[in-house]
Amino acid sequence: MKKPIYLFIVFISLSCSKDSVEIIPNIKFNASINLDNPQYAGSNPFIIRPGGTNRYVGINGVVVFEVSSSEFYAFDLMCTHQHEKTGAFFVDFDNIGDVVLVCPECQSEFNVAAEYGSIIKGPAKWPLKRYQTSVSGNTLRIWN
Repeated sequence: MKKPIYLFIVFISLSCSKDSVEIIPNIKFNASINLDNPQYAGSNPFIIRPGGTNRYVGINGVVVFEVSSSEFYAFDLMCTHQHEKTGAFFVDFDNIGDVVLVCPECQSEFNVAAEYGSIIKGPAKWPLKRYQTSVSGNTLRIWN
């Protein structure tokens, strides 16, 4: 009797393991953004692309939403539905100034004004990958 129970437990643990797999690759980076920079000042949300002093920022950049002067949400621009394709597909703004990002490939929509980059419309099943943020003076730090 113990053998069927053991096999059942092994089967369940293997079938659930995919849920714990990281959907978007874990890229280590540490970026510092000057919030007084005209490129970012006055825009909410705004996109940061890799380059210059921020050579690595997420997979191909992050979108940042300012909740308050001391709280920011930062999400990777890679669509969580298209992550398995050979080429990377990145979300972009539906309209300038919106808080909704749309994947041009699968049309999934994500809300960057929500704490977890929640899905508004699929086929994506997972929210955007969120990164850690902190603010000191006029400098926003984003890291993973």
